[in-house]
Amino acid sequence: MNISSMFSSSAILSRLQVKSPASTQTQAPTAKTGTAPPDPAAQQKEEMAALKKEREAYDAARNTEIQRRQREFEMAHGRKYGQDGDPPLAFQMALPANERGYLPFVPADTQKAIDAITDKYRNEENLAPMWAELTAMGLNPDQLTKSAKYFISLDGRMVTREDASKGVDIKV
Repeated sequence: MNISSMFSSSAILSRLQVKSPASTQTQAPTAKTGTAPPDPAAQQKEEMAALKKEREAYDAARNTEIQRRQREFEMAHGRKYGQDGDPPLAFQMALPANERGYLPFVPADTQKAIDAITDKYRNEENLAPMWAELTAMGLNPDQLTKSAKYFISLDGRMVTREDASKGVDIKV
């Protein structure tokens, strides 16, 4: 084998396992039967379902923690929780809804950060530092509304930002 044949286009293509245009035309129909390009709508639905499932799992764990705090309170004070101006067992922030009733969907990791901050201030009288910390972290209700990718209706239906703000004068 001489040097010119080693660097010929056919030799290089064969080493790279690249097919010539003529051979790719015959294989084009078989390549299309492989995997189809991913559908963006299907990917979005899968992402929403995964986020919702993760949030439901976190909410279940959080509710267990709140029930544990309630039992501790009842054991410590000998009475049911919720009388005589008892301190909150956990804070729950109200998120603003748009005209159509859609609230920003807060993913589990964001909710976990919110809960960690609010739990630090659970028995405090002055909550201004809590709100300052939430705002500094981008976690106050207005910031969550502006940054939310998904929104949820009061009946639990989850939609994209575009769907939640269709026909609304004030975009969320």
